[in-house]
Amino acid sequence: MIQRTLFLIFLLCGNPAWAATPCNGSTEEMLQCYSPEVKAFLGRWVRAWGNGDIDTYLALYTSARSPRNDLSRSEWEAHRRARIGPEKQIEINLKLESMGLEDSGIFDVIFTQHYRSASYEDRVRKRLFLLREGGELRIWREEVLP
Repeated sequence: MIQRTLFLIFLLCGNPAWAATPCNGSTEEMLQCYSPEVKAFLGRWVRAWGNGDIDTYLALYTSARSPRNDLSRSEWEAHRRARIGPEKQIEINLKLESMGLEDSGIFDVIFTQHYRSASYEDRVRKRLFLLREGGELRIWREEVLP
């Protein structure tokens, strides 16, 4: 079973031009406007990954490039397909630390991820950069932080 723990997100920027329904107003109003969409996206990502739904998982990343600089998109997909599958029982918990919005309209989301499977367990800090592709949020880049 996948458990998600999402904490308060802090949004520190203005209105992005790409938003389907632009958010306006104070930081508090911006937070209320964008938080649900980003939380829902992270929930879909965790569920697809945890359930081994590789096609849905891969569709949550931009199609244009690999989220890692050291692999091509096709190499990255092959790597993820080999590691994610319905037969692999995993649990993923996220503790959201912060969310920002760059001038380019890219969300910058930082969280702690606790990953556990039958053979491996780790806890890492991650950063996802999310952008809109085809009207939907997608992961453009993924980094493990020190």
